[in-house]
Amino acid sequence: MVNKTTDDLRVRRTHKLLYHALFDLMEKYSFEQITVKQICDLAMVHRTTFYTHFQDKFDLLSHAVMQIAEEEFRNFAEVSLSPSDNFRELFSIAAKHKTLFSQLLFEERDSLRNLLRRDMGKGMKKYLAEQHAIEVNSIEIQIKIEAYIGAVLGVLNWWFENNMSIDEKEIYTKMNIFTGWNFAE
Repeated sequence: MVNKTTDDLRVRRTHKLLYHALFDLMEKYSFEQITVKQICDLAMVHRTTFYTHFQDKFDLLSHAVMQIAEEEFRNFAEVSLSPSDNFRELFSIAAKHKTLFSQLLFEERDSLRNLLRRDMGKGMKKYLAEQHAIEVNSIEIQIKIEAYIGAVLGVLNWWFENNMSIDEKEIYTKMNIFTGWNFAE
């Protein structure tokens, strides 16, 4: 009979080798370009073993991200953090896993969310430059614009997830916290 602890350790080791191989490849290639064969070759794991544990590279990525989330994002769920501490923690984790975060965020280049973010940003920059003569290429203004757009899109996502429990006029009224933002400061 196989020792369950040994079996669990072998599974964990195989997963770790595959995760690291995927992340190493993501340093050089976009996720779309990476093949299961490349992952297996780099991890020195047979393709049959790969498919014993994962359906495809998307399944591997999902499991790898969940593993990181379990390790890194524990503080978000278990510890009471202020909004500024949440920001600091998130950016710290993102810096630690820079390649993974940038790949996952940039892989959605054609997603609706990213298209809205890009176009809203262009429109806001144009408005601020024309109406308020603000230098829209300053880092401070760019951060404010991205924060504003991210908040709006986050609320939009929340609204849909909660079956649009209030109408769009009420959402707009409740989001008036943003109308006081002074982009010129």
